[in-house]
Amino acid sequence: MSIGSVRRKHWYLAAIGSVAGVSGLAAMGLVVSGPPTAVDADPARRVASSMNASGGDATPATARNTDRGGEHTRKDEGHDSEAGGRRVPCDSDLLIAALVRANGEGVGRLELEPKCTYTLTAFDEDETGQRSGLPAILGRVSIEGNGATIVRAANAEPFRIFNVGSGGDLTLRHLTVKGGYDSEDGQGGGGLLVQRAGRATIEASTFTLNRSAGAGGAISNLGVTRIAGGEPSHAHGEDRAGDTLTEITHNFSEGEGGAISNDVGLLTMDRVRLSDNSSLDDGGAFLNLGVARVSRTAFERNHSVQTGGAIVVDAPDAITELRDSSLSGNTSNETGGAISTIGGHLSVQETDVSHNTALFDGGGIANSTGLVTVDRSRITQNVTLTGRGGGFSNLAGPAVLRDTEVKLNRAPASTGVAGGIENVDADLSLINTTIVENSSTRAPGGVFSNTQITVDDDSTIVRNRPTNCAGSPNDIPNCFG
Repeated sequence: MSIGSVRRKHWYLAAIGSVAGVSGLAAMGLVVSGPPTAVDADPARRVASSMNASGGDATPATARNTDRGGEHTRKDEGHDSEAGGRRVPCDSDLLIAALVRANGEGVGRLELEPKCTYTLTAFDEDETGQRSGLPAILGRVSIEGNGATIVRAANAEPFRIFNVGSGGDLTLRHLTVKGGYDSEDGQGGGGLLVQRAGRATIEASTFTLNRSAGAGGAISNLGVTRIAGGEPSHAHGEDRAGDTLTEITHNFSEGEGGAISNDVGLLTMDRVRLSDNSSLDDGGAFLNLGVARVSRTAFERNHSVQTGGAIVVDAPDAITELRDSSLSGNTSNETGGAISTIGGHLSVQETDVSHNTALFDGGGIANSTGLVTVDRSRITQNVTLTGRGGGFSNLAGPAVLRDTEVKLNRAPASTGVAGGIENVDADLSLINTTIVENSSTRAPGGVFSNTQITVDDDSTIVRNRPTNCAGSPNDIPNCFG
């Protein structure tokens, strides 16, 4: 039997004990004397050992596996807070015990020690082989972090931090989740995995330095997940002084979605900043294969080795709604400096796509076989280093730009064409849209298309270099020069 299986068995037995009337594993002290033994290696076994040695009464001990130790008295350990939650002292073993109890009771609200670092050194392995540093969430559990951090020890074996099982419901507030590592190339999510029929809510928290051998360096969602900030933020992903965004930063995946993977799940993000994440595959920050609704969120300085520096939509039935947000400083080694769609439906509304870079086509947005609509947005100052379509590249998929500005985008390579918009073998409609001051080495600098497109009378294509539309294989309506 594996270490993970043994540990899971003892967590289960501890949960039964808590339901049967034990005053709570989180309320027990842990006796430490001499070097660790096999009993010491497992928190549930240590609690049982302490109870056997003292007739059911454990002796308080110094907290271990933390960055803020100290003596605890019985009244300090695991009692209810004024807010109605169960306080968890600065001890990772007591955190595990409190989660075991919450699972056993079916519901629990935990209050962590303010600013404490709970360091995890071992893992549980569930029946599907998923390794997690904390017990899988099977009930309805809420954790108020109070600025605390839960981190995998740097020298520990790889494991993720949280795993929400089928039927589980986890809420995290004001908490940092750090250093999780899913090394199995399975379901992904170094910080958090939400399995099918599981739910998670993340508010005003931080996920950082997590990684995955598969998809979703920080978070992998197969269920229903909501990620939100604290107080409402300013439009276009900018936060006012005093506002609290959820920060998802410096995460990494070997598969798609450097920070987040949404696979057949429902994901909502509001008032979130995804920054400095990276992927060896598509989607430097975010992979969507399901349904995603994103608002008031900033994607900054993310990078993909393949397509979609910030976002990739990569399934025929995927739906991505992006509203009142910003994407800036993202980079891709292939197409779509900010966004790449490879099938599915992408709706962009009231969003700034600026200062992004792709090695190939689509410095801002690249659409390949997807359905894309862009409304009341700005696509500005993006660049394709060696390809075409500095602002927007549309290949084989229908696209509509409405009430949108495409400005100051570039295609500077010696073969560069269409600093503004490239359209190849696709349907494109420009409605009340401005294509202005874009540039490329070769004509046209504004709009290139090899098929007939629609440009209404309210659209403007001017001051592009070397030409607005002259040199395009197909004539561009309502465009001169």
